Amino acid sequence: MELSIIGAGRTGRTLGRLALRAGYSIGAVVCRTASHAREAASFIGAGRPGTELRGSELTIVAVPDAAIPSVARSIRMPRGGVMAHTCASLGAEALRPWRPAGAIHPLRSFGDPAKAADAFAGTACAIDGDPAAVKALEKLARAIGGEPLRVKTGRKALYHAGAVFASNYVISTLEAALRLFERAGVPRRKATPVLVRLAEGTLQNVTSVGIPEALTGPIERGDVETVRRHARAIFEVTGTWGPNFQLGLLAIDAAVAKGSIRERDRIGLLAALASLPSDDRRKKAAVRR
Repeated sequence: MELSIIGAGRTGRTLGRLALRAGYSIGAVVCRTASHAREAASFIGAGRPGTELRGSELTIVAVPDAAIPSVARSIRMPRGGVMAHTCASLGAEALRPWRPAGAIHPLRSFGDPAKAADAFAGTACAIDGDPAAVKALEKLARAIGGEPLRVKTGRKALYHAGAVFASNYVISTLEAALRLFERAGVPRRKATPVLVRLAEGTLQNVTSVGIPEALTGPIERGDVETVRRHARAIFEVTGTWGPNFQLGLLAIDAAVAKGSIRERDRIGLLAALASLPSDDRRKKAAVRR
């Protein structure tokens, strides 16, 4: 099968190199300028570099998200050819009216295309779209060493949000932990390696025993007083409440699923999470912010 790449930046050229290794024939390699297209084709190791929007049996559209609809409408496609984009949060609808259309999003960073290609084996590839497109994209994913991950039509944004929680928001959670350590008198430079090791151990436990079995801590033990103490201390030094409350609710759900707490523990923990300080103490906390 011939594969063309429209927008041969880091993602496009990585997929192109992997597809060539997997036995695909590389067709058009398209960039905004001819020089960039030649560079991309050279990196891939094959292809017809150029600026003309021309597709083939399988066409990968790897342009910026906002440009996908307009670029897709301008591509000259062969009858029956499959068009797919690589956006994380948009589905096949971004390529309409073309059919069959789909989307493939490798759950991996492409900062360094050469390293990304060499380390691609086992990468999850989120796929959605028309049946013919899904079939072609799942075949491509497997051929280049990826693991196809089917996403429901119209639910791509939820998939991407989940990926953000598991990556970007891990950084956010660690930042919150660092700020609490700093408020407790522990310098950031000393707190960072300590918290990173703690997080790594937690992730290893998830890998070993899964969720919810990996859950530990005061909520998992049903320790209402400690949870109440945490909640009030966090509110008093930050003046915020929502993140601690929402994460606590999820931890309670996990503890229930694990079977480590009883119904009365659950009720007590919910009350502890919602135990706000008095109005006067809230005002003082707001001033300290």
